[in-house]
Amino acid sequence: MTGPAIASGPPTTTPRLAADTPPPRRRRAALYDDLALLLLLAVLYAFFAVKADGFSSWANIQNLLLGVSVIGTMAAVSTLVVISGMLDLSVGSAAAYAAVFTAWLNSQVHLPTAVAILLGLLLGLVIGLINGWITEALHVPAIITTIGMLSVLRGLAYLFANGTEILVSNHFLVSLGSDSALGLPWSVWIMLVVFAVVAVVANWTIAGRNVFAIGANSRASLLAGLPVSRYRIALLAASGLSAALAGIVLAAQAGTANSTAANGYELQVITAVLLGGASLTGGAGKVRGTLLAILIIGVLNNGMTILAIQSYWQTVASGALLIVAVAVDQGRARLRRRRAAA
Repeated sequence: MTGPAIASGPPTTTPRLAADTPPPRRRRAALYDDLALLLLLAVLYAFFAVKADGFSSWANIQNLLLGVSVIGTMAAVSTLVVISGMLDLSVGSAAAYAAVFTAWLNSQVHLPTAVAILLGLLLGLVIGLINGWITEALHVPAIITTIGMLSVLRGLAYLFANGTEILVSNHFLVSLGSDSALGLPWSVWIMLVVFAVVAVVANWTIAGRNVFAIGANSRASLLAGLPVSRYRIALLAASGLSAALAGIVLAAQAGTANSTAANGYELQVITAVLLGGASLTGGAGKVRGTLLAILIIGVLNNGMTILAIQSYWQTVASGALLIVAVAVDQGRARLRRRRAAA
């Protein structure tokens, strides 16, 4: 799915957008991308099903989905962020800080669980708003802002937790991380709901189309009357909110919250978004592609774990997958330029 173009119009009005149906070549390209991801997923699944005992069992499938639920929750919203032409590399640290904050409020301040969770989500929202304000008001590129916040938030999480783990003992939080409904863990349902909401926004709302337009050409979008800064701030705020939600889920799964949680998750999130079809330059991306890429990452990590492959090699595989994702993105960009010139 690629971003729609903006029709020219008065600066004071909302621009008309291109027709809902993309050109046939774009539809075919999107279909080929999806088929390629499905083929890669099928090949990896078949390989580990043969090589790793118990890989295809339903219990392990549940474990696989549980393992990607946290990253997937963040990647869904990050898809829109990347489509808009930005990168949020602070999501892992924001998740850790929100998890520590929520666990502290619940277990040490003894606030009701619902209040603690709401305040933890609010913290993530505020973090995203700060990222957005720095990016738009101070004209700092989002990638620089969020790299800085990555370190700031990780340090604050460490200071807040005093370098220790905070136990998660509340029954509701524990059940959120361990219980299931209709055969799937609750954290997987949370991820799927977030993906569904983002897919609706991206594919069937004016706001979603405007995000594509901003990513494709922010200057033209501004001249056409779109509030570009508001959109970018809102997207980074949503990214912070999803990171906080993911962090709370991660703490519920682990039974503890600590400052080192979700370390390196931001790279896996970006890998999934790019591998799923989003462009680093903005204006293109697919929510369903991100979901397929998340499943590919999950199959790879889970299969290597069952085969008892050292974690160092898993890190190597994750880095290699990121390089592949960026290389694929650059290849797509060259094809788009050729099509535009034809």
